[in-house]
Amino acid sequence: MSNIKGLEIDSGAWLAANCGKMPSERNCKLVLMAPETQRDDLVNAAVAHAVKDHGHQDGPELRAELGKFLDRVQV
Repeated sequence: MSNIKGLEIDSGAWLAANCGKMPSERNCKLVLMAPETQRDDLVNAAVAHAVKDHGHQDGPELRAELGKFLDRVQV
C-alpha cells in the first residue's frame, strides 16, 4: 500500500473518470478512480453520477462515451 496525500490505495494501474473533462452547466469536478481491473465498476459509477446528477439517460451510448474518457493513472 502507498499513502498518496492521505489516501491509502494500492500502487499500480488505475483508471480515472474525471467529470471536469465533460461539458457541464454545474462545472462539476468529481473524479472517480478504480483499479484497472475494475473498469466496469468505474463505468457503472460514472454512469450513475451522470444519470443522477446531470440528467443523462443510461444506455449503451452513454456507457461507451464515458468509457472513452477514462484516463489511465499509474500510482
